[in-house]
Amino acid sequence: MSDPLSPHGPRKGKVVNIRIKFLDDTVHVFQVAVKEIGRSLWEAVIHHLQLVESDYFGLQYEDSHGLKCWLDLEKPVLKQLPSPDSPLEFLVKFYTPDPGMLDEFSRYLYSLQIRKDLANGSMVCSENTAALIASYIAQAEIGDFIIEEYYDHTYLSVLSPFVPNQTEEMLKKVAEYHKQHIGESPAEAEAGLLDTARKVETYGMKLCAARDHEGVILSLAVAHLGILVFQQYTRINTFSWAKIRKLSFKRKRFLIKLHPETYVSGQKGYYKDTVEFFFDSRDCCKNFWKKCLEHHAFFRCHTIKPVPRNKTRLVSHGSSFRYSGRTQKQLMSFVRENPVVTPTFQRSVSGRISSSRSTSVTPKITTKAVIHGTHDASLPSSGSHSVPSDRVVTPSRIDHHNDTHSMDSSLSGSHSLHSPKLDGTRKSREGTPEVEDEEEGAVLHEESTADAVRDLPPPYPGYPHIQTSPGPLQSYSSFGDRKYSAPILGSSDMMEMEREEEEHHIVRSSEIENIPESVQEEPTMEDFRSPRREDDRSRITPPPPVIPIQYEDEDDYPPPPPPPLNESDLHLTPVSHRTIPVDGVIGQTMIENHEMHANISILSSSRTEDSEDDPKKRNKRHLVDRGYYIAKELLMTERTYKKDLEVITMWFQNAVHFDDGLPDYLSSLFMHFGSLYEAHSQFLKEVDQRLSMWEGKSNAHLNGDYQKIGDIMTATFPKLLPLYRNYLERQEEILFDLELALKSHKAFEVMYREFEKQKVCYLPLNCFLLKPAQRVLHYKLIMERLTKHYTLDHPDFADCKSAHSQITALVTEFNDSIRSQENLHKLIELQRDLVGIDTLVHKDRVFIREGCLQKFSRKGYQQRMFFLFSDFLMYTSRVASSVLQFKVHGQLPLRGMIVEESDHAKMAVANSFAIYGGNKCILVAANSQEEKDKWIEDLNEAIIRAKSRGDEKFRYPSLKSSTSSSDNVGMDGEVNGVSQDKNVQHRANTTMHVCWHRNTSVSMRDHERAIKNQLSGYLLRKFKNSNGWQKLWVVFTNFCLFFFKTYQDDFPLASLPLLGYAVNTPEEEDGINKDHVFKLQFKNHVYFFRAESEYTFERWMEVINSATNSARRIRLFSRLDSNQPISS
Repeated sequence: MSDPLSPHGPRKGKVVNIRIKFLDDTVHVFQVAVKEIGRSLWEAVIHHLQLVESDYFGLQYEDSHGLKCWLDLEKPVLKQLPSPDSPLEFLVKFYTPDPGMLDEFSRYLYSLQIRKDLANGSMVCSENTAALIASYIAQAEIGDFIIEEYYDHTYLSVLSPFVPNQTEEMLKKVAEYHKQHIGESPAEAEAGLLDTARKVETYGMKLCAARDHEGVILSLAVAHLGILVFQQYTRINTFSWAKIRKLSFKRKRFLIKLHPETYVSGQKGYYKDTVEFFFDSRDCCKNFWKKCLEHHAFFRCHTIKPVPRNKTRLVSHGSSFRYSGRTQKQLMSFVRENPVVTPTFQRSVSGRISSSRSTSVTPKITTKAVIHGTHDASLPSSGSHSVPSDRVVTPSRIDHHNDTHSMDSSLSGSHSLHSPKLDGTRKSREGTPEVEDEEEGAVLHEESTADAVRDLPPPYPGYPHIQTSPGPLQSYSSFGDRKYSAPILGSSDMMEMEREEEEHHIVRSSEIENIPESVQEEPTMEDFRSPRREDDRSRITPPPPVIPIQYEDEDDYPPPPPPPLNESDLHLTPVSHRTIPVDGVIGQTMIENHEMHANISILSSSRTEDSEDDPKKRNKRHLVDRGYYIAKELLMTERTYKKDLEVITMWFQNAVHFDDGLPDYLSSLFMHFGSLYEAHSQFLKEVDQRLSMWEGKSNAHLNGDYQKIGDIMTATFPKLLPLYRNYLERQEEILFDLELALKSHKAFEVMYREFEKQKVCYLPLNCFLLKPAQRVLHYKLIMERLTKHYTLDHPDFADCKSAHSQITALVTEFNDSIRSQENLHKLIELQRDLVGIDTLVHKDRVFIREGCLQKFSRKGYQQRMFFLFSDFLMYTSRVASSVLQFKVHGQLPLRGMIVEESDHAKMAVANSFAIYGGNKCILVAANSQEEKDKWIEDLNEAIIRAKSRGDEKFRYPSLKSSTSSSDNVGMDGEVNGVSQDKNVQHRANTTMHVCWHRNTSVSMRDHERAIKNQLSGYLLRKFKNSNGWQKLWVVFTNFCLFFFKTYQDDFPLASLPLLGYAVNTPEEEDGINKDHVFKLQFKNHVYFFRAESEYTFERWMEVINSATNSARRIRLFSRLDSNQPISS
């Protein structure tokens, strides 16, 4: 049979012209037979471009309903397009998390795609990030910045707009960044562009509008790591592929069926969660479903089984759509095993070319050799091809792998559907769900086929015969020496995030921890300027805050201040070798003004002289007076305390509105906090200035009067402590009045709850009311440390001793009051989260312990949450609704209670014991011997104290248990008539919920110890699978680490509850070769944090131990004589 494309062969059948627009905006025409399927057209496009890594790309069209759809390669082209005249676009289909691994031509195409995404607004980022990306575009198209000719930013007007609604200020930033790219070739600029763009949270995200079951407007997107949920442009949840069992759609409903956490293959169990979203139309829903299947297959599967589509069945059982291309693993294997010469391509010159280098060009795809002589070369920006019709198509079927992280479904604004119990579920291989067909559904699984991997087909017929333009051989090896930075505050180091998403999220989790691998910035950030290294091998790009860069071997902390000078120690260093402190290292925030230094020579010399490779210099750097670090702890915690005061004085006060004026309790609250805020603002300024002088940032060191802090404390306390005394006298009254107002004034309760949903309120609001009392305790701790550190003849000893005496007197006066108010706050917090209980708050009731125990019932041992108070023991279970609450099941009075070991009882299990109270007997089991000892000790102590009190102490208001959760929880998520928002961020971090998920317990004494061990400051967090370190402002409070970008941020970007974690130093196999590093570990979750000095390292270990030891270590029975043996 003759070739239908041959000039002498007969043309069989009708043909149509299909226009395809490429990424450089050129249009090419391809002739396609009317019945030809999409694969023929796709292979012709690949031939035209001579594209090797073709599977990352695709052809997109707009259907009759305005939906953007990818061309199905197994269906006829014309049956998919609304009309033959409908244009197709060649675009990036699968955004790889690391585009730097692609060949040069693919990177070039990716850079064009990123430019389109930035210009059309689909890739949303901060203005600084957009300016940095635009500066790379300018470098690639215009060339080097010429200072003599480019007087202002107007030279950028020759380029098309970089972003929607582009401003003059934006262009000025682009010009500033452009200056720092001198000497970069177009390929290098494109590599920098991709390295910056891949860390943006919306990189590759094509948002699809959807709604949850409550009608909340959301956006869904699919990426290599799973399905992402956005609210506006903020990601609020991620469903990674590992835990998605099945994806399906039914009309407008998109269903994500998740693997149950405790499901055992081959046994009876529940598939517990199905997350549901609603699209505007069935077509929208199906289109998104298809994209999900393709992304899962491409990024997660090893190979795809070719399964032809069944065209003969009379009744459809759902969509037969499956991904029919190669997977990323297949593509990478093919490229690795079949090395080919990267085709050369040209970029046309645009704008001026700098004389400092060879060329700077505008990206433009040139027309390649004509296939079968059908290319119309008369059109400079268009072309024509005929597509052969005699080809064999091998349809493929999707083979999915499971990999999805499911946060509590409530976090995504979606609905959790509970499936019925499954009996006789078919047994499958471990971790691989069985294939099952459901209407419009696809089961996700992965199957590795070695033979299929070995027998990979070429990317298109005739691949080995690609014609390449003459020229030097080019490959991406030119980028092999370029060092790409790991993100510090970017949205995703994608390869790292793919591994970590299964463990932790940046979303505010209702489950356990949510610390991300890299913390996402907010859309608006201040302008950062960053230095560049002169050494091209280690050059880093100057990023805005979304991509601060860390140096691999550099100490990321500024040098500590010099010790006090003695005449005998005074040695002058030659200027050429003198170490200059640099506070503006990329990703760091200066104390005074947050501006970044751009002096390359200073940065380079600082890195050389202060390198940790020289042990002598490293030891010399840390020979600093311990008193400096104690004073610095005061400064760091003072900054956090000031932000906590602002939550009340600024945010809450602005949120509260009353038509008839503020009630007395709120007026009193704002008055006291306002006075404290004004006083502490001035106090913080003085401490900040003193530490700056201590660090040698001014000339004050010349008179030697800068290395002390006690004089400031002594001068400030007489004015500050009376303000605390006035507030502490009213604090308990304010707490009671607020609680009464919440019960009696519905409008105020709604206002109060709405404020707690704000990001700035990262703790329960009552916690902020307790901060002044907790701050007093911390002042006492600071002054104690200073007085113990200084000798009697130290210049600062007398002032520190005086300040210590003043603060100790105040603490002694209000010590009992502070403990009482902490107990009151705990009762209020519990009452809010318990369903079916009346008036838990009482002035004589004392909270003792809360935690998880297994309670024996007719169904066996069931997980229950127990709460021990001074007069009764209560047990609860989680409410089966979207709200994070517990339902009361029962209570036992302590009076007459007996606790008995039950190891030999008929139904006893390990670590079990029996509790007899009233006319009840319950059998419970702890998860360890240590937990059992804690509970038995606290129960016995509480029973003894209950007996010693008079009967009148037990005449409390009754506690009424409801028989079902419906008594207090409505179907719409209302509790006691008040709507509860499931996204309140601090609810998941309370000890009640953390104890439930980590199966541990915590006592009131643990709480009292924790409030004395609050800390904040900068820490470096190590990336999991790289040597990079991420600098974060970390606040430890309420048994939880909160992560901020800087101390000036109004709210945390992530949090990590520490109950259940173990803290120690890294082991040899961890491979950590840095000083002052501590390791946090809970099961397989491991984090490494690095402090700046020995003192700060010890302090972080101390305060974190106060939280982790309460839940993990063997208790020291020091309160009463205990008969319980201490386990070894």
